[in-house]
Formats: sequence, C-alpha cells, structure tokens
Amino acid sequence: MDTRSIIPMTRRGDVTFHADGRIDLTAHVVKALDLHPGDVINIIKSDDEHPEHYLYRSRMAAETTGRHTCVCHPANKGGNYLRVFNKQMAHYILGICDSCNRISLRVGGLTELTGRGRALPIIITASLTNPETTTLT
Repeated sequence: MDTRSIIPMTRRGDVTFHADGRIDLTAHVVKALDLHPGDVINIIKSDDEHPEHYLYRSRMAAETTGRHTCVCHPANKGGNYLRVFNKQMAHYILGICDSCNRISLRVGGLTELTGRGRALPIIITASLTNPETTTLT
C-alpha cells in the first residue's frame, strides 16, 4: 500500500502578505531582526538576473520622526509577533508570486547587508517551483 502525507509541509511561513496590505511577521523574524513596535521595515531587491529579496529594518523606532509606511505594530497583546500595513509592498510580493489573496513565505538565514545591517532573505523562487513549500490561498 502506498501512503502519502495529507500535509506534506508542516512548517509555517515566516512572513505572510495579504491583499489588503496586512503583513504578518512571526516571532522568528521579529527576534532575528531585533524588531520592536515603531520600527520601520523594508524589502530590498538585488539587481541580479535572478533577483533575491531581503527583509530588513530600515529605521529604528527611536530614530523615527514623522510619518512612515511599514511601521511595525503589535499584532496582539503579549504576542511576540508584529504586523505591518502597506498595500504597495504586499501587492508587489503577491504579484511576483502570482498569488491573489495571501501568501505565506519562509525566510532564509540571517545575513549582513552593507549599508543596511541585518537582513533575512525571503525565499520566493523555491516557493514558485515547489508549491508544497508555500501556502497559497
């Protein structure tokens, strides 16, 4: 008898992008980038033939003055994960992943980017070639 797992991949995504602009960051991402409420995040794209996308903290809450987009807010009381609202960023990621409503992606290992500090690569190409690694809805 051949058997197959009903849920082939049990690891949840680290960053979830929603069509309404909501971006959820798990505690793993928050801890790795040392994010706090009020910090500002951004995504940088490499100029390679096969571009890589990196999530990084562009501004710390203490040095943030004025209004900014992509500001981290607590998702719930006492939770260790944060939420960001930015339709432009969410639609960009949803667009390159050919997703309509939501996509949950994993991140790679922590790396240092010159002039940007700590960053996490967002794993997009594996998600596109192997649908078992990503949650698409």
